[in-house]
Amino acid sequence: MLTINQINEILDEVTSLKLVTQAYTEISAIKLQKIRAGIERNRIFFQEVAAVFRMVEVAANQRSGKNISTNKKGAVSILLTSNQHFYGTLEHQLIKFFVEHTSSFNTNRIIVGATAKRILPALQTTLPAKFYIFSSDIPPVEELRQLIPELSNYEQILVYYCRMQTVLLQTPSVVDLLQKPPERYLEDKKSPFQSIFEPEIDEMIQFFDTQINTLLLEQILLESELARTAARLTAMNQAQLNADDLIKQNKTLLLSAKRLLDNNRLLDIAAGMFNWRKNYDS
Repeated sequence: MLTINQINEILDEVTSLKLVTQAYTEISAIKLQKIRAGIERNRIFFQEVAAVFRMVEVAANQRSGKNISTNKKGAVSILLTSNQHFYGTLEHQLIKFFVEHTSSFNTNRIIVGATAKRILPALQTTLPAKFYIFSSDIPPVEELRQLIPELSNYEQILVYYCRMQTVLLQTPSVVDLLQKPPERYLEDKKSPFQSIFEPEIDEMIQFFDTQINTLLLEQILLESELARTAARLTAMNQAQLNADDLIKQNKTLLLSAKRLLDNNRLLDIAAGMFNWRKNYDS
């Protein structure tokens, strides 16, 4: 049986862990709100850029007489994981989903994040892939642009990421980065418009192509971070509940140990009195 000192040490450790989980829970809740605001800002900016890009793309297609995207070939699959911990099993599920899914078709692979680099060897997979580990889970644009040029020649860019359905439910998901914007951003090809492009339209297409891919990838990075933050919030909240249970159990043990100690003291006193009275009577 544990001694009173041992139980007190366990209580101190569990109480300290509870304080840590409370701090992580509060930080995650604040971060969740900030990421949501960032997603909305990014979405609005993307819609504005996409509208201008579609105008330029339609004009370029009309001028060249062919679809400018026909030169792109093949597919690339991008796995987005984090550099951090405390997300429960979410990223393990995502990595397994990525491995199983990309094993079934021909694709190049790009893996982002230190978590995947740690976990993949344990899965004993031999799938070839190129790794990127950025300075943070939402890297600055300068770092993100190291990856964007590798995506320019693919007709399909699949991004595997954690998606938040609710605060309590996050799932591995995949999205095609090059899906066309909603129809309201498309120009009517039957209604030609007069335009002068400066600089040359090919340069503009290249610029917008890079900009659109960057914005879309930033959006998915934000959504992935939103899901991970929600998973951390849930995991830390559960850890806090577990800590409460452990504190309650150890307080019960401490009370029992103190009661046992008091009983032993009473027995010692009673035994001492009995021996004294026995010696006195004799």
